[in-house]
Amino acid sequence: MAKQQQPGKVLNSPQAAKLLKDKAAVESLVKSPDTQALMTMLNQGGGLKAAAEAAMKGDASQLQGLLNRLMQDPNGAKVVERINKSVPK
Repeated sequence: MAKQQQPGKVLNSPQAAKLLKDKAAVESLVKSPDTQALMTMLNQGGGLKAAAEAAMKGDASQLQGLLNRLMQDPNGAKVVERINKSVPK
């Protein structure tokens, strides 16, 4: 499985910058079944919304917990791994 990174570091990586410049790749990624599955997993029980609201107030612990639970779930980890492999390097 790929090495886990902190969310903020991932967004500031050279790979993220390159991806964000490629509109077609971003659109493809957003529309992919794996991304849709990931969003469904993250949104279960309102978890993502609550975690995002807490993070906006300076408490990223809920968001980190949500991501940790996702990566500990075999299905969640597989979806994230497939998404990582599909992103242009």
